[in-house]
Amino acid sequence: MRPGLSALIVLAAGSATMPAHASCSQGRAIYHTPISRTELAFVTPEDAAAKTHEVDVRLGALESRAYINPSADLNQPVMTLPYQCPEDDLTEADLDACILYRGVVYALSAGETRRTLPDADKAAATQILLPNFSASLYGNPVLDAIEADGEQGDIFTLSGCGDE
Repeated sequence: MRPGLSALIVLAAGSATMPAHASCSQGRAIYHTPISRTELAFVTPEDAAAKTHEVDVRLGALESRAYINPSADLNQPVMTLPYQCPEDDLTEADLDACILYRGVVYALSAGETRRTLPDADKAAATQILLPNFSASLYGNPVLDAIEADGEQGDIFTLSGCGDE
């Protein structure tokens, strides 16, 4: 056998077992943490700007829509996760009181190198990092009522793809 041929056979065999969601767009990607009940399901509308995303967050009984928008201050996308915000005119204090999480969203590449989250129509990141996500949720007294016990982690791995 030629040198390197066995490596080609292994690579070819490995590519045949790649998950179907490997070609998922970021706007439809579904993520989980390894030990978590937490799911992040991107449901970005087709008419949304490429750098904005909507994400359904499910953690136990918590279900809320998060919004990812570009931040001029940080030059990175920022996720905001509101929970039971009033529908009327909100003051800054009202808004701050109903935000469970606000933070930069990173895509992780091989070796956990941080990079910018892909646009909604681009290939989904294999993993995403939400710094301090777990601490924000589990340190929040609002979540006691929804049985959010134990930290779940801040790194989410692509686990599926929503309807394209």
